[in-house]
Amino acid sequence: MEHEAKLARVVIGFRGLGLLRRWPLGDAAEAEDELRTIAEMLAHRDELPLGEVFHLESLDIADGYAAWSETYDVLPNPLIDEEERALRPLLGELPPGDALDVACGTGRVTQLLSELGHDVVGVDPSEAMLDLARAKGFAATFRSGSFESLPVADASVDLVTCTLALTHVTDLGPPFGEFARVLRPGGTIVTTDIHPIATALGGAALFRRADGSRAVTTNHTHWVTSYVQAITDAGLTIERCLEPVVDEGFKVGMRSEEVRKAAVVGLTGLPLLLIWVLRRSE
Repeated sequence: MEHEAKLARVVIGFRGLGLLRRWPLGDAAEAEDELRTIAEMLAHRDELPLGEVFHLESLDIADGYAAWSETYDVLPNPLIDEEERALRPLLGELPPGDALDVACGTGRVTQLLSELGHDVVGVDPSEAMLDLARAKGFAATFRSGSFESLPVADASVDLVTCTLALTHVTDLGPPFGEFARVLRPGGTIVTTDIHPIATALGGAALFRRADGSRAVTTNHTHWVTSYVQAITDAGLTIERCLEPVVDEGFKVGMRSEEVRKAAVVGLTGLPLLLIWVLRRSE
């Protein structure tokens, strides 16, 4: 299915969000200036650049990631940049061992784990993504598999990673149950994902194909309580929970200056990522 998305919707939406976040205690004069800016944008919303229309093809997860594999390692992705800034120090603290990278994609985190000395298995349901990971030639084993049935024996790994993928599942219970099953006593799980506030505000997996066309796959909103329930149901212990926020270093993943300015107004200070460090009891 194809959707039409006007630039005006995201720009005015970001600015409205910023206005709401500063109500009622924000500076009244600044609020009036922002209201005038929004009113001017609304009056000219059908004119360029605000009137620019993006055509987005909505794809399911399988087709989406097969299409995204063409550009996943090539085009900039500010969410990944921010995630790696938080993730690398966490993984660097852990001793080398047997590691499982779930939803490994093109092997971004699998490669990092290999470089840190782990014996790594990468698992992903997308053969297109796995082919790209294998072609990179670093030391790791790659297998096709799903969240619901990981192709790994019980209690066989010391570390499980799953990065920027759980937002695509409708139920967190089966993935965390599988993570716990394959983990040895005393082992560690590190997961990262787009924060539920971001998905609730419309954050979707939007990407460009090699031909420049745009597509999108659905992100599901899982609130922190849903994570906690799935984690505790799986018998796991929460060691750390991190919520990195949008700051001045975040680069909005659209080329439009209008979007970048509006995103600063609306998103600065809001959590962008949700990161869990979990343990399985000895």
